[in-house]
Amino acid sequence: MLHPIILAGGVTQTSEWSTGVCHLALESAPGVPSRFESVLDAISGDVFADPVVVTTRDNMSLVERQIAARPAALIVEPETHKPAAALLSAVLSLRHMPGALVVVAPASANLADTRNLDKALCNAIPAAQRGEIVMFGQRTTRAYGGFGIMEVVTQPHENAPVAVSRVLASGRKVTLSHLLHGNHQLWGTGLYVARVDVLLAAFKSHASRLFLPVKNALLRAGTVDRTTLLDRATYRRVKAITFEKAVAEKIENICAIQLDPTWSALEEWDQDAAADSAVAQWDEDLAQERAGVLNARAAAPFPHSADMMAVYASLSKISAEDALSAHATEYDWGRLESLAMGPGFTLQRMSIAPGATLDLNAAPGGAEHWIVAQGSVLITIGDHVRLVWEGHSARIPAGRSRRIENPGSGTLVLVQLQVMPLSATGQPQSAASFSPAGVA
Repeated sequence: MLHPIILAGGVTQTSEWSTGVCHLALESAPGVPSRFESVLDAISGDVFADPVVVTTRDNMSLVERQIAARPAALIVEPETHKPAAALLSAVLSLRHMPGALVVVAPASANLADTRNLDKALCNAIPAAQRGEIVMFGQRTTRAYGGFGIMEVVTQPHENAPVAVSRVLASGRKVTLSHLLHGNHQLWGTGLYVARVDVLLAAFKSHASRLFLPVKNALLRAGTVDRTTLLDRATYRRVKAITFEKAVAEKIENICAIQLDPTWSALEEWDQDAAADSAVAQWDEDLAQERAGVLNARAAAPFPHSADMMAVYASLSKISAEDALSAHATEYDWGRLESLAMGPGFTLQRMSIAPGATLDLNAAPGGAEHWIVAQGSVLITIGDHVRLVWEGHSARIPAGRSRRIENPGSGTLVLVQLQVMPLSATGQPQSAASFSPAGVA
C-alpha cells in the first residue's frame, strides 16, 4: 500500500475565494478541476491509502472543499508554508507504520499521464523498499529551479533508478555541474518515494533543528475529526526551507528516476492560462491594443498574413551582398546580431549570458515577435511577467518598454522579428532596429 502525501501550501496570488492568498494549483473553473484535484485523482485507487494533505490556514477552506468527496487527513500549517517542515509533519503522522511507503507530490504536479506515472512507481517501489529515497526528475535545458537539480552518475533510461552523486537545492543559477561537459542531470519535479522510517532517519540525522520543533508542533496540535492544526508557537521556530536544502543534498542513499522528458510541472501552466490572472491580463492588454484602446499606435494583429507577405516580398528584393552583410556587436551581457533588414521589418538575434537582465526601451514602429531558440526568458512588461520556454514565442505590443532576463544556467538565444503594419497605400512602413537601453 502506498501512502500519498500532497503538499498544497505554496502561495502564489490573491484568490477570489478567500480573504487570504491561494495556491495557484487550487484554482479551478466551472467544469475544470484544479491541478490539486487532478493530483488527488492520479494517486488514488486500490494501491493507494487515503492521502495526507498539508496546506496553510489561508488555503484550508478551499482544500477542504476540494477534498470533500474524498477521504483524506488534513494537516494545517498555522502561517506560511514551510516545505521541508510540511513534509516532515506528514511523515511523522505516519510514524506508527515505519515500513510503509509514501509518495510525496506537490499540488502543482502534472500527473495527466497516469500510465507513465504507474511505470515509474513500479520501478521506484523496489528501490524504496531497499532503503533508498527515490526522486523523480526530468531532463531539460529550460530554466526550472523549483525543486532542485540532481546530478546522476549514468544516463537515465526507461524509468530505471539511477544513482545520484549529489543534489543541488533550488535557486542556484550556475553550478560546476553546468560547466562540465558530459555530466548527466535531472531537474527535480518534487515527487519522491521512500519508506517512512528512512525519511525520519534522514531528517533526524541532517535536519535535527527542524525535526524537534515539527515533532513538538504535531504533539501539541489541535485535532478535529481528521484535521490537525499544528501548534503555532512551536511551528514558528521552524525555518522555511525546502526538503532538498534540508535533507536531500546531504544524504547518500538517494536515487533518481526520469519521467517522460515532455512531462513538466511548469510547462503545462500554459494550458491553464485562463486561471492565471497575470497571463489573462497580458492577453487582455494585447486585445485592447489591437482595438486601439491601449496604444494609439497599435499594430495589426500578429502574425498577419499581409504583414508576412510584405516581409517575404522585401526579402526577395534584397541583393545578395546585403543579405550576407549581417553584423554583430559584443556587450557585457552577450551578443546582438542584425540578421536582416528591409522595408517593413527587422530581424535580429540576441545571445544573453546566464543571469543577465536587460531593460529595453520602447522601439518605434510595429509590434515585435520574440522566438526563444535556446533556454528560456522572463519578459516583464509593466506589472506583468511571463516565462517563455525554448521553442515558444511571445508577442511584444508596439511602443512598450520591457525587461528581459535569462533565469537559466545556459546562454539564452532570442530571435526578434519586428514587422511594421501596412500603410494606407498597402506598403509596409519602415522599421527601425532597437538596442538595449541598459543592463541590470
